[in-house]
Amino acid sequence: MRTTSRFIPCAIALLLAVLPVYSKSKTLDDFIRKANSSLVTFKYSFSTVSDGPSMTGEGDVKLSGSSFLVNGNGLEVWCDGKTRWTIDRSAREAMVESVDEAEDGISANPALLITSVDNAFNEVSFGASKFSGKTADASVLVPLSKGGSSMDIARVTLFFKTGTSDLIGAEVTLNDGTLTRFSISGLKFSDKSKAPSFAFDGKSLGKDYVVTDLR
Repeated sequence: MRTTSRFIPCAIALLLAVLPVYSKSKTLDDFIRKANSSLVTFKYSFSTVSDGPSMTGEGDVKLSGSSFLVNGNGLEVWCDGKTRWTIDRSAREAMVESVDEAEDGISANPALLITSVDNAFNEVSFGASKFSGKTADASVLVPLSKGGSSMDIARVTLFFKTGTSDLIGAEVTLNDGTLTRFSISGLKFSDKSKAPSFAFDGKSLGKDYVVTDLR
């Protein structure tokens, strides 16, 4: 299983993450309120900047509460809030892990940010900026606490279409300096009651799959 590649698709769920934030602009407040009460879907592309090899990719996300499905860079990541499956269909491999809010890192399960009060962010600035050469409103977030193993993130910058709460991109900076830039398209908020099941049926995998069960 490609560990680094597995983190990048998961990290996209962080873009809705931003939750809870104790001091926030109206734009961010509106976005959080919609994200928390909806089934959220969108497409993304990303690129990383770090001392090591850079990465690029694209995919799509469905997110509802602490559950999500990410398809990106050849990986599927299914999480129902209790169990997470990471599936590499080309390699015929799968990994299954338990989700533990007390022990799991946000980099491993970024959807925990939605429900985790202990790992909250603070909006330290909000104002005009640019994203991909276009004018945007930027919200800069930093963790309230770096305690524990769950906060691998140093800063998140969310970019909104000027004057709206429509998310168009984000930058996620990790403590090791790695920067990942995301472009967002097709963002949609739907009725949360119509969210699909995010529980993956392991029996649906063929007998030729190598399944690593870490539960």
